[in-house]
Amino acid sequence: MSVSRGASQQKNKKIILLAIAFYFNFACSNVSYLLPVYYAHAGFSAARAGALVSAFYIASLIFRLILGSFIPRFGFKKLLAAGGVLSTAGALAIAFSGGSFIPAFAARLLFGSGTAFTQIALAAYQSLAFPKEERGRAYSFIMAGGLAPMLTAVPIADALLAKGHFTAYIFIPVLLSAAMSAVTIFALDTGDVSLDDVPASASPFAGMGECLRIPAVVLSVLMMIIFSTVDAASSFMSSMTAVFGLMSSYFLSSNAAVGVLVRLFLGRVLDRYPRSRLSAPITASMAVLLLLASVHPSRISLMILGFFFGVGMGFGFPLHIALVSDYSPRRLQPAAVSMVWFAIAVAFAVVPFVSSYITEATDPVFGFRAVVIFALVCCILTAAVWRRLERRGMLYGRRKES
Repeated sequence: MSVSRGASQQKNKKIILLAIAFYFNFACSNVSYLLPVYYAHAGFSAARAGALVSAFYIASLIFRLILGSFIPRFGFKKLLAAGGVLSTAGALAIAFSGGSFIPAFAARLLFGSGTAFTQIALAAYQSLAFPKEERGRAYSFIMAGGLAPMLTAVPIADALLAKGHFTAYIFIPVLLSAAMSAVTIFALDTGDVSLDDVPASASPFAGMGECLRIPAVVLSVLMMIIFSTVDAASSFMSSMTAVFGLMSSYFLSSNAAVGVLVRLFLGRVLDRYPRSRLSAPITASMAVLLLLASVHPSRISLMILGFFFGVGMGFGFPLHIALVSDYSPRRLQPAAVSMVWFAIAVAFAVVPFVSSYITEATDPVFGFRAVVIFALVCCILTAAVWRRLERRGMLYGRRKES
């Protein structure tokens, strides 16, 4: 079936707007990586600063899990509007909470819930808006926006903190959330996706129960957890690199730069090859690269390894986001999307917590390697189960539903 030029232009506009929306959404989260520096300046102890940073992820975990069931009932626009209002209100509350712990904690919860509303609405919309054969290219370009803040917003925020401009730093999330609201509420048109065939459920977990009866969906979510564990290990590798007197930015900057380029220009690769066959090799390769990065690294070796890790990150994240949609019936797409984004949040919440305890008992290098090796073993085992079920024709449960 041929596609008209007008339809193609409309689709490209949709992809660009989604990429911009995810840019602002991820930037809201990414600039928060630097909050401990700000909170130390505000007079909070390290423990209280950690609790304030975690509050965002606590709210995100809760809402990512249940928001999928809200989409058929309320539609995309209402969730995007709620996300925009809550995010902007939360960012403002954080900026004005100062050195008061309870208001700051409540503000972080509000901010986390708002970004989760927007994230799940955007993710569910793109899952329903693009057919399976187009998801690789579309998701890859869109998720370039999700990686770009590491090259733009985060360095600006870091520079402001380094120069002592704490007030300017804390208002960056306000600007980002306001910009995100403008794009998602006023610019992005979600009316082209019908939800008539996506039934509303009385229970927020009903759709998830059905998803969990489809082995391919369960394995896709497991692979996302494993991939996100590797991703989180790289994001929190600064303690490991500090042992060798190096900054993790040597690795992370080259990773982000290459990842953005891969997503912008090589996304079609994910439509030409079976995504289920690419999942384990990409994730395992990234884990091996992290292990190599922990063996007597230098600035040059970290940059080179970060380059190749960026290739995996460029392909891997959109691939795993698309994978769960590939195996989910259309009526279960919102529930499946909630599950996979919840899986991402779980990994980013658990990895720093677990690695810190291992590090306390041993050292940062051992703690880092333990997490990465665990992810590598899980990747190999999950891939083996996947292939076994695939050979037996059991990936779809009782029957395959398009």
